[in-house]
Formats: sequence, C-alpha cells, structure tokens
Amino acid sequence: MANSNHDHEHDGHAHDGHEHTHDGLPPHSHGEPTGNAIEKIGFTRSQFLRMCLAGVAAGAAVPLGPQAQAQAPKASKPRTDSYDDPVAFNGPSAYRRFLQKEGIPVYEGGAIDVNKVELKPWKRVGALGAYIFLEGTAGTVDAWVAEIPPGGETNPERHIFEEQTLVLAGKGRTQVWQGDPSNMLTFEWERGAVFPSPLNTWHRHINTGKDPVRLVAITNAPLLIDMFRHTDFIFDNDYAFPERFDGRKDYFSATPQAFFPTVPRDRSGKTKERGHHSHSLVNFVPNIWKWKLYPAGQGVEDDDNHLAMARNSMACHVEQFPTGTYERCHRHGPGSTIILLDGSGFSMMWPHEIGTTPFKDGKQQQVQLFEWKEGTLVVPPLQWFHQHFNNGKVPARFVKLGGWNNDLYPFTTTLVSDPGRTEIDYPDEDPRVREIFAERLAAAGGQFKMPESVFKRRSG
Repeated sequence: MANSNHDHEHDGHAHDGHEHTHDGLPPHSHGEPTGNAIEKIGFTRSQFLRMCLAGVAAGAAVPLGPQAQAQAPKASKPRTDSYDDPVAFNGPSAYRRFLQKEGIPVYEGGAIDVNKVELKPWKRVGALGAYIFLEGTAGTVDAWVAEIPPGGETNPERHIFEEQTLVLAGKGRTQVWQGDPSNMLTFEWERGAVFPSPLNTWHRHINTGKDPVRLVAITNAPLLIDMFRHTDFIFDNDYAFPERFDGRKDYFSATPQAFFPTVPRDRSGKTKERGHHSHSLVNFVPNIWKWKLYPAGQGVEDDDNHLAMARNSMACHVEQFPTGTYERCHRHGPGSTIILLDGSGFSMMWPHEIGTTPFKDGKQQQVQLFEWKEGTLVVPPLQWFHQHFNNGKVPARFVKLGGWNNDLYPFTTTLVSDPGRTEIDYPDEDPRVREIFAERLAAAGGQFKMPESVFKRRSG
C-alpha cells in the first residue's frame, strides 16, 4: 500500500497523489529578484539569514563588549554557503528538497510494513535507512526506519525537531548529551523500547548485540524544515532547551515521574467534560509490548496509556483492545502515526464529507477497507472517519508513536490540534458496519464480543 520513489526517474509527466520523484527533481532556477531592495542592502539572502541567526542587526559590524561577547551564541562549526532559497514558483517545499538530498528511499501511500521496508545506505546518519511519508500525515510529521549492523553506531546528531523512537529488533544503547560530552547519559535498550531524542540534544545509537538493530521513529521535521528552510539552523543550532532535557541522571528511568489516571469523557452531552486518558510522565519505556495500560473508554474493554515524553508537543500512546471487538468510529487532525504491535484485524475509513452512514446512503464505493498485522504503520487521512476492528486471535495492541492532539501541550491552531474529536457512537453508526465485522469475524472463526448494551441509546 506504500511505494518507494527512490529509484524512479522523472519523466516529466503527471503522477498520482501518492508518489513523487526522488532522484529526478528538476533543478530550481534562482530566478531574478523582484525589485532592487536586496541589491541596495548589499548582501545576499543567505548572508542575511546567517547574520540574523548570529544576532547581528542590519549587517552592521558593531563591536561587542566583553559581557556581550560572553553571552553571544557561538556556532559549533563555521557556517556554510549551502543555504538554498530558490525564487521559484510552485516548486517543491524545503522539506521535499531535503528528502532529495538525503539520498535514501522515500515511501508514500496509505500504509507500510516497517519490518520489511527496504533500506539503503544513509550517509548523514551512518546507517541503512528509509523515510516514510504517508498521505495521512498531511505534511506535518514523517517517519524513518534505520538499521545498524552488529558493532555499528550512528553518527552523533542533534536537531530542533522532536523525535520518538521504537526499537523493532536488536539490542544496544543510546548516548545523549548537551554541551560537554563528558556529561552524557547512556541507557540500554532491547526490542520494544520507546524513547525520545530530547529536543536539540546530541544523541547516537549503538548496536551492542549480535544481530542488526532496526529502529523506527516519528518526527515533526517537515514542519520545522519548511518553516526555517535552513539545515544549519535545524541540525547545527547551539540553543539548549533545559525544560526538555536537564541532564539529571535518572532522566531515562523507566519509572514514571508522575501518573495521572483517566478522567472519563462525558458522552451524554449533559456536561462539557472532555476528560483525558491516563498519562505517564516518562522518558523511557523498556518494553512497549508489556507496558501497563488503564481503561480507555474508546471501545469495549479497551485499555491505553498516554506517554508524555521529553515534554514533546507530539503525542504518544499505547492502546490495546480485545478480540471480537471494535472501537468507535472517529476522525481527527493529521499525523496520528499508528504502528501495530500485536494482533491482526482491519480498519474502515471514508471521507467525512460523505457523512456518518455511507453504506445506508449508497456511498459504499468511497469506503476503504484495509487489513493490518504486526509491523503495519498507518496514518489515517486528514479528518477521515475511521475505526479499527479486531477479528484476530489475540488482543490487538498498537502504539501511536507520533502525531498531535496532545492533552498536555495543545496547539492553538485546530488544523493539527483537534480538541473536539468527532465520534460516531455505536447507536449512531451505519448498521452495515456491524454486519461487516460480524461476517469477517465469523469467517476467521472468531466470536462476536460486543455487548448489546453499547448499541442502545442512553436515556435522558
């Protein structure tokens, strides 16, 4: 359901909406400046941005006093002339150009198996890698998969975008530091570990086992790269965020710093109580398959736990629901990146514009159904209704490794932060939805475990 564009040549013809040309993007003309304002200033746009980042006002060479010199930020390496801000109409975004320069496959589409995706040498990181940029992200988050050979390690890096990582296979350790490397923190991990790369901290991953390590991570790099359009600013920025990483020795402890139990959402409409899911303030989960969960209220006997990691704006949670059950249909903003950990089943999705009862209204041809299993990564399209069905043999468990709708750190814009969260309650769902699940469940030899009470309207 996903496709790579790494080896495709650009042929100058229109492509469908799920593919772009990776190696063959046309060269971008810098064009001519409109007006002569830049010429009057007397320096290039690249130089201007570099001076702004260094705190130099209007390009004037004003000597700094001793105190100002001590406070002035110092770059970790000389600034380059690689800044590229082409004056070109309707060209690719800064993030798309960044992907082109990375030189590894970029997979697009609707879903993909992170355990089987083909990887290529990733020079910048020092590992094998590939990007995953699915349609449902709406360009707000991305994913990468990397593989480190036995005895290998990634190149140290830092960046001002958030990153949350899941260990798919292997064992190793990660080193994290801010400023002086002698103060680095080191923690060990195995398959199932989930952890953040705290904002703009140096970090590197090391394979200490006998088998290859495979990692998958979700980041909000597309937003940051498109906003600033300067890789030096993204990857070589000396600013520290002490509220995100303070260097304390127990920073990556598996014991939550705090736990907040579930506050149920009022679905009766009598109050405006939005509620919230259970939250653990923790920066390291040793095994997401075994992490303790709490009643969620999204389906029938479903459990979850939201993980507030490194004070990230990106949300993260792990959820599980039993065999023979399915969740309420719902829709929300972009970027909710789900990775299936256990179980098998299917999901149905459709554009919200066709309403809440597409089968009843004769619009079933616009409903998409796809199957999932362990390793499937999927991002529901922006504001599409979707719901997940477990017709497998074991409870279905998944981790939402990135996305928005963070109850602790919401965005002002409702384009990504969607506090309203529109649901279709069981009594209001299209009758055909229940029938399809019962049919597919019976075909798999399963037992329907949805209690009749959930399909009855609440009185009052």
